[in-house]
Amino acid sequence: MKKIILLLFAGILLVLNCKGQDKEERSKQFIAAHKADIDFNIGNSPKYFSAKTIDGSIFNSEVNKGKYWVVFVYQIDDLKNSENYDMVAELNETYQRFGNKFQMIGIAEGFSEDEQETQKLFKESKLRFKQIDNTEGVNKEIKLKENVVCTPAKILIGSDGKVILNGCGGKTKSLDDELERLIKQNKQ
Repeated sequence: MKKIILLLFAGILLVLNCKGQDKEERSKQFIAAHKADIDFNIGNSPKYFSAKTIDGSIFNSEVNKGKYWVVFVYQIDDLKNSENYDMVAELNETYQRFGNKFQMIGIAEGFSEDEQETQKLFKESKLRFKQIDNTEGVNKEIKLKENVVCTPAKILIGSDGKVILNGCGGKTKSLDDELERLIKQNKQ
């Protein structure tokens, strides 16, 4: 939440300070002022990162060097099943189909007012792959600074280390279709 407010405030300041500049130039300045440490935009190579997962182990993205791997970024509240969307079921289905062929990691974002409630959400969700708690709170800072702007995000990183897919939203098949294509391609 704090991250979003800061980004909005910075964007407003840039717009006010750049009245004489065109829209494209203001956009470039805004992006440059808030460059993420981990760039998940298509075509870019996210820097290697490591973070403690909720099970206490350490995830280090460098172990995926030379391999295809998947990152899911979602809001912590998406762990709760709603009447319109069950993100956990969707991600677990993807993991069940492809988790034995592609490393997968989840990154939870958002504001956490109650740390015990956040940990309870993780435990009750029963996601089948490792999760990084990247939520922030009153006495809690985010661990990873990345540039995902809409969630849930489904990100595929290629064996060359570049992002080849960054899909946004639930109930989408683009990631599963691409993983299936990669499996078929490797069988030939």
